[in-house]
Amino acid sequence: MSLTALIDQYISALRDAGVTTPFADWAQFKSATAAELDALAAEIGAELPDDLKAWLLHVNCAIPFSGAYDTVPISSILERSKRTQTIDFSQHFANISSWDDGRFDDGRMAKTYWQSQWVGFARDGGGNEYCVDLAPGPKGQKGQILAMEFQDGQGPYLGRWSSLEGMLRDHLEMLQTGAFAVDEEGFVEFE
Repeated sequence: MSLTALIDQYISALRDAGVTTPFADWAQFKSATAAELDALAAEIGAELPDDLKAWLLHVNCAIPFSGAYDTVPISSILERSKRTQTIDFSQHFANISSWDDGRFDDGRMAKTYWQSQWVGFARDGGGNEYCVDLAPGPKGQKGQILAMEFQDGQGPYLGRWSSLEGMLRDHLEMLQTGAFAVDEEGFVEFE
């Protein structure tokens, strides 16, 4: 199944589960254009993988994921990327004692606080992001998902998904097995 078909299946499963928020007017946006994809690749200094291109060209609403993260439009991704290019994050890394908590020990994630080749495609209300990692550590996989915790300077954590496809499949399974709740306003919360 193609990634776009999987996205459509997930959106359909959300609707069937009674989730309404991604379909409200305020949660709608335009999917990316080819020119915007080129601008993003130039901004981060890396070629975008095919699955991320397909994702950005197809997604046009704030699709919810676990942790209260929702997909964001490419304009927001570009804006965040431009802002973070000018920040010296080395002090963040040097001043946080929790960096020795083992998160980098297996070599899958680069030992850094932030890098431009982490593409934040979904964001929570505190500004934290799920990112596609285009510059993994020596034992990592290009395209793996990171959770970047900007809030309180916690930094990156390796997500539980090795790809966007894996993330979608996991969330579909949660919907299919009832591992979620929908509140009265139509927001979903995954267990």
